[in-house]
Amino acid sequence: MTSLPETDIAAEEHGPLIRGSGGYVADIDAPGRAHARIVRSYVAHGQIVDVDTTEAAAAEGVIAVLTGADLDEVPTIPVRIAQDPAMEGRRQPVIARDRVRYVGEPVAIVIAEDAYLAEDAAELVAVSIDPLPASVDANDEQANRLWDDGRSNVLATSSSLLGDVEAAFEAADLVLETTFKVQRHTGLPMETRGLTAVWEGDVLHLWGPTKYIHFTRTAVAGFLGIDPELVVCHHVDVGGMFGVRGEVYPEDFLVPWAAKHVGRPVSWVEDRSEHLVSINHARDQRHHYRLAIAADGRLLAFDDAVTLDQGAYPRPIGARVQQMSEKYLPGPYTWQAYRAATTAVATNKTPAGTMRGPSGFEAAYVRERMIDVAARQLDIDPVELRRRNLIRPEAMPFTFELSEGADVHYDTGDFPAGVDHVLEQVDFAGIRDEVTRRRSAGEHVGVGLALFLESSGGGLEESVELALGDDGSFVMGTSAAEIGQSLRTMMRKVVAREAGVALDGLRIDVGDTQAHAGGTGTYGSRTTIFVGSAVADATNRLLAEACDRAAEQLGVDADALEIRADGIGAGADHRYWKDLAPIDVVGRHEGPSLTFGFGLHIAVVRVDAGLGAVEVERLVVAYDTGVAIDIDNVRSQLVGASIQAMGGAMFEELAYGEDGQPQTTTFIDYLVPTSAESPRVECVVIESGAADGNPLGAKGAGESGMIGVPGAIANAVADAIGSREICLTELPLKPARVLDAIDGTRA
Repeated sequence: MTSLPETDIAAEEHGPLIRGSGGYVADIDAPGRAHARIVRSYVAHGQIVDVDTTEAAAAEGVIAVLTGADLDEVPTIPVRIAQDPAMEGRRQPVIARDRVRYVGEPVAIVIAEDAYLAEDAAELVAVSIDPLPASVDANDEQANRLWDDGRSNVLATSSSLLGDVEAAFEAADLVLETTFKVQRHTGLPMETRGLTAVWEGDVLHLWGPTKYIHFTRTAVAGFLGIDPELVVCHHVDVGGMFGVRGEVYPEDFLVPWAAKHVGRPVSWVEDRSEHLVSINHARDQRHHYRLAIAADGRLLAFDDAVTLDQGAYPRPIGARVQQMSEKYLPGPYTWQAYRAATTAVATNKTPAGTMRGPSGFEAAYVRERMIDVAARQLDIDPVELRRRNLIRPEAMPFTFELSEGADVHYDTGDFPAGVDHVLEQVDFAGIRDEVTRRRSAGEHVGVGLALFLESSGGGLEESVELALGDDGSFVMGTSAAEIGQSLRTMMRKVVAREAGVALDGLRIDVGDTQAHAGGTGTYGSRTTIFVGSAVADATNRLLAEACDRAAEQLGVDADALEIRADGIGAGADHRYWKDLAPIDVVGRHEGPSLTFGFGLHIAVVRVDAGLGAVEVERLVVAYDTGVAIDIDNVRSQLVGASIQAMGGAMFEELAYGEDGQPQTTTFIDYLVPTSAESPRVECVVIESGAADGNPLGAKGAGESGMIGVPGAIANAVADAIGSREICLTELPLKPARVLDAIDGTRA
């Protein structure tokens, strides 16, 4: 089959961004546009006494200042999935009227003629709050309550159980136990959040929603008491999403409410300090982990009690993050038994939601770090120990049938062959020889690896619309969003794959409620699996109808027809696409297409034993993507995610004081990897064969590059300092923590 020329793809997909002519939220310049600034709580927990807007309302250029007192009823943000009964009465109000529960919670909105005047006026809003004791430790059972209804701060609980855990621990030759901590950090897209709202009569137009635009329109319509059909979400370019952009936030109500109030378009774009206290945070997990293992290296059981710091309110993702933690903990290994119990707790911090690789990042770090310690204490090569415990290909599809919790099912894959292939591709034996040589010369260098499984393809359905117009052009519409994952490129490749050629005049409209009325959204590395499969279905449906018409017009059997770029022909006879128009079809993909891809990370590090500084010299990412529809994009996703994960493993942390005050509100404090710290990432794409459950045989790759990085780097550091004991159990791997590990090794 022929595919679309890469130059054509690049011109449409990336050209405007490269030329600086992209259309971001801040570029939407509606006539008469006003600008908004959110006034936010300056204390973590307290009772609002007064919000005095007098001086701000009289300031230059100010059009209006709105507070919760201007609403008869304050809407709350809905939970989209994984609702837990403990979340009842805990949803976030879109604006605080009586009580604030985190620094950054909205208490007022200022609308002015320009963004600078709005920011100046926001500082004149006098907010008086009586502070209450703050809760900042999710593991503190005596913590102050965030609500006065007599209930605890627990927002959700769940558990999973396989086999007889206690019997497995009694039979073990080695039992390891410790507590791991994964810090709070966030996805940090290059473009901060923003929203532009324009009312045309009763119709509300929004620029800014990206992730679940149909859910967003429904939620916003519910806030405003209007029909969802009256809310139109428009596509904008997005400077990264990573799970944190595109959720429903308070501003999704406040900005269109303000626009309705002042009778003008209103735009809001946050600055970075505002962003760091208001966008969804993530991670912030504590794992009390026990591992049972036999003397010959057989993994017997694990027992993990997980606490998640959810922040002040449940986000629309509900209890999904803790449920995912239990799903990821077993990894690619066989276990006789295991137990995992997770508890999500509210604290006086910014609410937490999903971030690229939610819970997979944390689970792999905990598991792979402990397996490495076990290997060293049993004097078994860490690679060999993992090989002995991998699920065998003949056991696939494989299911952990749990007596408690939802079963964990792996559909396809050959994990041992994947490991061998990657180690051969990167010459792992040569890497080890080089590390040994450098150690003998006095350097503190080490190599570590981490294996993982990553799920993709969440959701149950997706649809797209494909129309052949009277002029012979094609228009493909999807409500899925282009967020940097080359959505249009993938869709074009699928069309070319199904048709056998690239169809002339194909336009693809994405991320707009007017592009297609159906669809679920962009999340969980699902677009190739679900949107791509729906595109394949739409393409085949349209071509089938076009072939029927061409066969009738040409007077030939359908088997004699050939699909061509500009139409359908049979030998010298030909019909152009316009001759076969109009045709309009909807393509669908339905079913539980969740699939697990196998991967691993390898890291080589050098440690400054005097300073505790770690330099990642080499980073390898490998992933089995089933059938790669766009292998270049798979590589770019894996490489980008690996560097992002390195930031989470080594640098990034959203710290809080005991009073709930955020300590990291600028890039002076919140450190991210730059080109100076980032190694060249080597990427190995494994195509082991078609995944089950979707006609493309694809496995999503957008988040996979995140998962094994912290485990691989921590294991490499332990190797470099010669540690056989439990250490490096807290992220990020700051120099002080590395020095503690070095001191423990010396002791």
